[in-house]
Amino acid sequence: MAGVHLPPEQNPVSVAVDAARIDFSLLVGREATLFSEQFPGKPLISRVIQAGDREIVIDRKSHSGMIDNLVNNQKVIIRVPYKGQQVTVPAILKRAGKGKCRLLVGDKIVPLSRRRFARMVLSRSVKLAVMPVSTFHRKKLATLRWLETVTLDISGGGVLIDFSNYLENPTYLFMNIDLSEFSFPSLVLGQVLYCLPRDTSHFSVGLEFIIRESSGHHFPATTLRQLPRAVLAYGEEDRMELNKKIIARMQNNNQF
Repeated sequence: MAGVHLPPEQNPVSVAVDAARIDFSLLVGREATLFSEQFPGKPLISRVIQAGDREIVIDRKSHSGMIDNLVNNQKVIIRVPYKGQQVTVPAILKRAGKGKCRLLVGDKIVPLSRRRFARMVLSRSVKLAVMPVSTFHRKKLATLRWLETVTLDISGGGVLIDFSNYLENPTYLFMNIDLSEFSFPSLVLGQVLYCLPRDTSHFSVGLEFIIRESSGHHFPATTLRQLPRAVLAYGEEDRMELNKKIIARMQNNNQF
């Protein structure tokens, strides 16, 4: 796309796929990074609030008002996580006055050449409970319905679990994962990215860890104040460190 450029380390080199194959509903609630002609070289962080049928709507109040100042009919690139992989989506920004920031998606979606985080097959016990975002209070944490299952794989950015029920995107889950060998926090928050059937009674659920730095994009301030401190202990540096440890372990086991 002329006039819109991704940072060099994020320029996609993978083969584009037909946009018709993408389930845009899985993007709702996900963090989105926008690259525009209007603010060249300036990534704008927002969130997808609506998506479907080749149209994406992002939160116009994000990024200190810069997104709300985007003008109509300009070329943009939006980068979003999709089924565990970052993808870039060329689009045209459409809005009337200070209305919704609507992105009309092009014909092709470009997966980035590699996952950002190494993913290792690993079976570990995980206890989880659905977080009631609008009504959550820290005193209710122990009274939530906790279930136990196992991980299928793990990365610094998220986890794939086996589950007996379908979970909608963007469900949030409290998780206690047995990863003591990696000095992993005792409690983290994850958001469902996708849920795919494995057989007649099980699903593979892909979850992204909610890191401290992006928690404000997911929850209002009132909810953030109620979260246990341990939940927000996992940050960008922690997931990069976990990524290094996973890569080292996979290399030692000839899995990488």
